[in-house]
Parts: sequence; C-alpha cells; structure tokens
Amino acid sequence: MGSRYQQATTLHIIIFLQIINSVTGQYKIIPPDKPVTGVIGKGVILPCQLKVKIKPERLSVQWIFTGNSKKMDVTIYDGKNTHNPVHEDKTYQGRTNFFPSEFNKGNVSLHLKNVMLSDKGKYTCSVFFENWYDEMVVDLEVAAQGDESSVFLDGHVGQGIGLTCKSQGWFPEPKAVWLNSKGQTRKEEVTTQSTKTSSGFFDIVSSMNLEPGSDKEVSCRVVNDLLNTMCESRVLISDVFFPSTSPWMTAFLVILFLNISVTAAIGYKLNRSFRQSRKEEKERLKTEVERLKADLDFWEARSHAVPITVNPDCRVLELQVPAAPDVESNASEPAGPNAPSTVPVLVGTEGFAAGKRYWEVEVDQQQDWVLGVVREKGRQEEEGLLPGEDYWAVHRSQGEIFSSEGHRRIEKRQMSNSVIGVLLDLEEGQVNFYEAKQMGVLVRMPLRLGKEPADMFYPFLSKREGTLTPLIQPVLIPVPLKLLEVEL
Repeated sequence: MGSRYQQATTLHIIIFLQIINSVTGQYKIIPPDKPVTGVIGKGVILPCQLKVKIKPERLSVQWIFTGNSKKMDVTIYDGKNTHNPVHEDKTYQGRTNFFPSEFNKGNVSLHLKNVMLSDKGKYTCSVFFENWYDEMVVDLEVAAQGDESSVFLDGHVGQGIGLTCKSQGWFPEPKAVWLNSKGQTRKEEVTTQSTKTSSGFFDIVSSMNLEPGSDKEVSCRVVNDLLNTMCESRVLISDVFFPSTSPWMTAFLVILFLNISVTAAIGYKLNRSFRQSRKEEKERLKTEVERLKADLDFWEARSHAVPITVNPDCRVLELQVPAAPDVESNASEPAGPNAPSTVPVLVGTEGFAAGKRYWEVEVDQQQDWVLGVVREKGRQEEEGLLPGEDYWAVHRSQGEIFSSEGHRRIEKRQMSNSVIGVLLDLEEGQVNFYEAKQMGVLVRMPLRLGKEPADMFYPFLSKREGTLTPLIQPVLIPVPLKLLEVEL
C-alpha cells in the first residue's frame, strides 16, 4: 500500500515539474544581444520579444527605468487599454507607445520618442501572462552628432601656419583626427580640448601647426565612435602664405644679412683706412641700409593692398592750389597758396574705419591732378561738397607736386614716374604717399583722428573733363586667409 502511495506521489511531482518546464520554456523572453543606441531628438525602439503567440487581453506589461540612482515607472499595459497605455511618470508622458497589433505575436517592445540625454540607463521589461512572469533588461545608450566641423587659419606660428578645427553639440565626447591629402593621420603635434556644456553636450577644439614643406592639403575629421559617424572639413594652403615666401619678409632677411655684412665691413675698414675714409664708408653703408629699409617699408605697405572702386558721380573738393612759382624765387621756399578753388573728384565706394589699406593710382605727368583720402565726417550732402579740413592729399599744379599739409611743395622737378601709392594707416594714424615704381616715400601726413569710432575714410582722385582721368592700377593683393576655408 505504502509503495503504491509513494509511486503516485512521485508521478504527481514529475507531472508538475514537466508542466512548469513546459510553461517556462514556452513563454521565455528573447533578450537583445547588445545595448540599444538612441539618437538625441529622434525615436528609438526598446526590444522585448516573447517566443510564442499570446492573447493580449490576458497580458500585462510594465517598463521600469533605472539610472543615475533613481527608479521610475515608464509605462504600463494592463490588457484593457488597447491603444492608450497607462503612463506612470510625467517625464515620459506623450513619449511612449506600444505596438498593439504585434501583441499576439509576442512583441511587447516599447517605442520611445524624442530621446533625451537623461534617458540613458537600463530599462526593465516585466511581462505577466496568466500564471507566468518574466523580465528582461535593455541597456539604452544615447548619442548626438554635432555640427559640421570648420577649419580656421590662425596666422603665422614661427615659420608655419596655425590651424584650428572646431565643432559643437556632440555626445558622448568625440575625438578629432587631422589627415593629409592621402587620408592618412598627420604626424604634426596636435592639441585637442573638449568642453562639456551646461546642457551636457561636448564642444571640441583641436589645433596644429603646418610647417613649410609638409603636405599642404589638411583635413579635420571629428568622429563619434558610438554612432560610428563623423564630419570632415578640408583646406588647401598655398605656399605664398608661409612667412618664408612673403616679399616683405624676404626683404627683411636681406636687410638682416646686409646689416651683418655692414658690421663686418666696418670692422675691416677701421683697421686699414684713415679716419675720413672710415667716415665716408660708414655714411655710404648707412645710406644703403636706409634705402633697403625704405624698400622694406614699401613692400610692407603693399602687402595691405585692397581693390578700390570709385563712384562714377563726381563730388566737389574745396582745395587751395599753390600759386605759380616765381622763376627768381628760392626753390627751397614753398609757394604761397591761391584762393580756395573747387575740384571735381571721384570718391571710393568703400570706406575704411580701421587697419591698414593700400592702393595705387596711375596719373598723367602732363596734366594737373589731385588724389588722397577724405574723411566722411562733416560732409555737406546738400551741396555735394567735401570740406577742405577733412582731406589729406597730394596734387600736381603747373608741373610741381604739392601736399595738402601746409601746401608744402614736395619737390621742384618733374615726377620720375606716373604711379602713386597710397597707404591709409589707421593703426599709426597717418597717410603715406609713395612713388610706386621707385619704392620711395613722397610724403607722410599725420591724421587728425576723431574720437567717434564711426569715422570713415574714403579714397578719392580727381576728374577733369576733356582730359585723361587718373586710373586706379590693380595691385597683386594677398588673398585673405579666411577665403581658404572649404567646408565639406
């Protein structure tokens, strides 16, 4: 009897275990094989899939978020709210939904909309079906691709050029890679800094120095490893922008070499010449150095060349033209001014308020002319006049060259060339006039700069009816570095 009871009990236990095993195996949740990545601002699906088909009305699903030491209910489906799941936390309100049409296939995945940085963490999918329960955890990583990168030229660093690459709005922290024309990582030393903003995103700034003789095609690539995405910008640097190829820098090196040679020559001459001979040699060498310095000054001025266009409508400049020189008068004395007279002039379309600007004007050696700079402040728009006290000019009158500064005669002779260079230097507060072909200074005039920052200075040149009009001559203008930016 006891033996039969023991056999019946054993059989019941075996049947019960088989039922449990069959139910457990039937309703098992299939876990994801890797974390899920959501892009900030877009939607993402958190997977939760059962092996077999089920009846939705007997199903209950709960999603729970765990992250940053907090735990909250995301949403619940209880088998009754077919289309509207019950939201338990306002953080996710209006941002979640199930796929009801997929419930009978065992798909209880959650669609999370408008992913935020704070959504990063673990999500537990708890499933209740009749007498069966199971749960599964999904890791959600969040990421953001930032703005397009931009490469900026910072100017000269030693003999090379400094480059900076910037991009904003990345998550997680990105990395910057500098490449050459073959797509290979550059060998130059790179400095990269990432800054975390108040909103939790990362801004990245990376810098390097491009040395002469290296590959001039430079690419900056910003990479997000989590999203496996990147953005890239490329620039191509011309040799003319390196200091070693600048014309005025070449002149400076020549002057430096000549100074060394001069010093050696002076030392040699002091030991083998009389005092008078040494003095004459020193004066000659001093004159040569001064001439080379003047050439350097001219090339430096020319490096600030800008294109100039003029308004075709004439304005009137009130100008005091000096009296005709007396044949018997001393040539070193300035001629006295006549009564003020008006001169029609063409004024530049673009004015300048800061920095250095240079342009050249071709003039006629046989005709009278005037050219220079006029200040916008004080214009009499109603009468179309430009007041005399607000201009700085040189002009030719009866074969002589004069400046507007005290109506001083510059030189009592015919000009040796027909091109005048003008440097408007608002940093030093002066206007310089050059004989462009001889690379010599005609006159330097101090500017009376006003306290108002809005003062504008405009180029102008004379126009005479029936005669040749002075022409603005094109100058080889350095291309601004910022024009070399090429964003992909």
